[in-house]
Amino acid sequence: GRSLYFVSDRGGSPQIYRVGANGGDAQRVSFEGSYNVSPRPSPDGKSLAYVFASRLHVSPVDETGKLLGPPQALNSEVTDAVSWSGDGKSLIYVSAGQLKLISAAGGGAPLAVPHGLTWASVRPKERMVVRAARLWDGKSSTVREDVDVLISGGRIAGVSPRGAIASDVQVVEAPTGTVMPGLIDMHTHRQMQGYGYGDREGRLWLSLGVTTTRSPGGPAYHTVEDQESIESGKRIGPRYYATGEAIDGSRIFYNFMRPVTEPGQMALEMRRAEALSYDLIKTYVRLSGERQKEVIALAHAKGLPLTSHYHYPALALGMDGMEHLGATSRTGYSRTVSALGNIYQDVNAAFVASKAARTPTLFTSTALFGDDRSLVDDPRVKALYPPWEYARLLERAKQMATMDRSVILASLARNVAEVARTVRAGGRITTGTDSPIDFNAVSLHMNLRAMVRFGMTPLEALITATSASGEYLDEP
Repeated sequence: GRSLYFVSDRGGSPQIYRVGANGGDAQRVSFEGSYNVSPRPSPDGKSLAYVFASRLHVSPVDETGKLLGPPQALNSEVTDAVSWSGDGKSLIYVSAGQLKLISAAGGGAPLAVPHGLTWASVRPKERMVVRAARLWDGKSSTVREDVDVLISGGRIAGVSPRGAIASDVQVVEAPTGTVMPGLIDMHTHRQMQGYGYGDREGRLWLSLGVTTTRSPGGPAYHTVEDQESIESGKRIGPRYYATGEAIDGSRIFYNFMRPVTEPGQMALEMRRAEALSYDLIKTYVRLSGERQKEVIALAHAKGLPLTSHYHYPALALGMDGMEHLGATSRTGYSRTVSALGNIYQDVNAAFVASKAARTPTLFTSTALFGDDRSLVDDPRVKALYPPWEYARLLERAKQMATMDRSVILASLARNVAEVARTVRAGGRITTGTDSPIDFNAVSLHMNLRAMVRFGMTPLEALITATSASGEYLDEP
């Protein structure tokens, strides 16, 4: 009871610190290296269990909590959420979705502990027809009229002339408007700043036509819970593609990321990704070229695409996509956009040649609130935004209506010009927003409006948020 342990990433990667229960200076007690987390003192206070380099370790400590010896590895699998048994003889932890029990003395194999938690995917089995006065298929430059869209098992099974399908199915009439594919937001972080939305988050996206989202980073077990809740029908929300925590190098940017530096650690992390059914792998801003090459090969061997924050040398190593037009980077040489919003020509050429996807996240598109605040005043947004988020949205709209936006709009125009160049040269643009960090659901529509405002056709803009993104998600 004399010491408290805590984890801080103030040194760049998560490290374990000890501080006296009555205060004083904190002292780092973990060994230099990657990923020291989950410190748990034993019931008798003589040992400290913790995770180092993704595996479970234990060390003896003195009465003040200072480590007395080097770490002893107890297992060879990725470890999360460590806890001691009451008698101090065993440790229980989570590994790749399973509970495991192991002797604190070491020397034995971990035992699986049944937890009895199950879930099942629920998909509608019935067939129905959407009878559409007009239909846009997500690709064509023309609209079809008077068609029946057959939906079977929750998926589109075919499109036929009106009345051609047997009349024994449920018919949903759509005599006005245009039936089209749902919008896809390719860059969301549902578990970052999204907790306050609660059940409203998924409903908000659906209400504004977003039927699929993709998360390139979030706490893994929170993500799995969200995916399973949606797939089981217990929670309402768009189809959800996701990864867990981003994989980074010796230092990390966000405290939940996974710094990978030790031999064999990358393979452990990839086993965790496979067990938790990741849809993609995300690497971040300090991963070395050697590690990037390793993780790309491991991801592709498991049929998973990999995306990152920088293009060089990752594109040459086989990376499948990059987040943002000009993302944060700590390599010193891989910026893709100038401070004024111009994209370098050789960067554009590299993406077009490689066919790697780019997700622009046009953050400054909210500058258009100064011309049109219809989405801010939309009843769906008013009803489903948490009050504090809606207040932030109102403040942004007010700011954009009163300030000089010329510099912001000029930079936004340059960004859109790059998007248009890529699309017209045969490159791949998949629209995403960083929601809910950047105004949940609303920002996707603002991104599309910005594209059209600054020279892209409505068809070009809509394809980036429908068929282009859908084709990318559907690839192995």
